Amino acid sequence: GKTEKEIEDALKSDISCFNAESTQELQMISLVALRLNKKAKVALRINPNIDAESHPYISTGLKQHKFGIDAEHALEAFKFAASLPNMEVTGLHAHIGSQITKVEPFVEASRFIAETVKRARESGVMISHIDVGGGFGTQYVNAIAHEALPKETSENSVVPAAAEYLQAMVPVLRETGCTIWLEPGRSITADAGVLLTKVLYIKENGKKKFVVVDAGMNDLLRPSLYNAYHQIVPIKIGTYEHEQVDVVGPVCETGDFFARDRLLSKVNQHEYLSILTAGAYGFVNASNYNARLRPAEILVNGDRVRVIRPRETLEQLGGAL
Repeated sequence: GKTEKEIEDALKSDISCFNAESTQELQMISLVALRLNKKAKVALRINPNIDAESHPYISTGLKQHKFGIDAEHALEAFKFAASLPNMEVTGLHAHIGSQITKVEPFVEASRFIAETVKRARESGVMISHIDVGGGFGTQYVNAIAHEALPKETSENSVVPAAAEYLQAMVPVLRETGCTIWLEPGRSITADAGVLLTKVLYIKENGKKKFVVVDAGMNDLLRPSLYNAYHQIVPIKIGTYEHEQVDVVGPVCETGDFFARDRLLSKVNQHEYLSILTAGAYGFVNASNYNARLRPAEILVNGDRVRVIRPRETLEQLGGAL
């Protein structure tokens, strides 16, 4: 959904390549390029109709999804793009989803890409690069292990390393002779961040035990949005005792939780917890919902610590409103 202004700004900045998602978008890029007397390089995002076997909200490569151009119309779209003025078709883009924890969907997508490149070239469209997207999974379960922590189990408890995905894909893609572009995103940044939160209260209602913390769904939305799993551990491990709890925040939503029916190390009021693997889709999804202030971001590099984003203040919140 690129706006005309965004396309114009990108062309003025000499963007390397647009990933176009529809024929109408191609027409808009061509129109703006013509007006600016610029040559627009484009890759066509093709929807290969491949199941990424991830959460339905972050699966992007099936026919019913909004992304890309339908595989059945790929060649037609490539020819159309090549016919437009001030446009150079240089690539093919295919991104099938996010947090994919199996190699097979990537191999299937690579076969589709290689065949589509071959057919495009046979029709006269000389594709020179392939963007295979990203979606390489990250280890959320058992992100760290310690003898005092509960051992976590899941069908996706062991996630392939990024190199394993690539080792399976590259032999299939090599035959195209194209440059390969990657979007490794989450697999780089997820482990780089944690959310630290203080235990405000421990409460029981006869059926459940709740650990109420000072962070909420506005700070880390993934558990509420996707029922996403994040390992939660105490900052200081002081006991081998475990208990079944819900870890919840202070926002007035039942969906404001970080874990439900989770076996955790026993914690006490005023202790601190670390919600792990929060570096991807963490702060970027933070909001002021419930008029809550966004937290500080602290960069730790060895023994060097720096505040890179100060904690938000009520005055700043009032100014934003």
